[in-house]
Amino acid sequence: MPALEQIAYVSRARVEMSSLQAVAELLAASQRNNWRDEITGALAYSDGRFFQVVEGRTDAVDRLMRRVEADPRHAGLTVVLRRPIDARAFPDWAMAVPRVSPETAPLMAETLTLADAQPDSAIATLRRLTEIDAIHS
Repeated sequence: MPALEQIAYVSRARVEMSSLQAVAELLAASQRNNWRDEITGALAYSDGRFFQVVEGRTDAVDRLMRRVEADPRHAGLTVVLRRPIDARAFPDWAMAVPRVSPETAPLMAETLTLADAQPDSAIATLRRLTEIDAIHS
């Protein structure tokens, strides 16, 4: 089995992501590419910031990160965690995006608050969010 890596990054949105259409387009493209490349992960968005965790083979994750860095929807991309892993934290998700609701909004904001300084805690919070409710295919 090839070695797996997990990368977590934060970035700022360059475009307005408040519309369902913008989120749906981002999710559809991410899921399509991630299924193809055997990448799993989750994405949180709050107050103009993204926090994304991706997991997969090193070469596939590197290709994904090059696409994300070139994506005009992102600015100020900072990798906050990169490590080898034995098992995926989001094994069933090509790209989970938790739905924002009154119940999940505080956890979503907490995820983004923790992302820079405590990426492991942010990942744990994002996992809780995906367990509560997430859009996936």
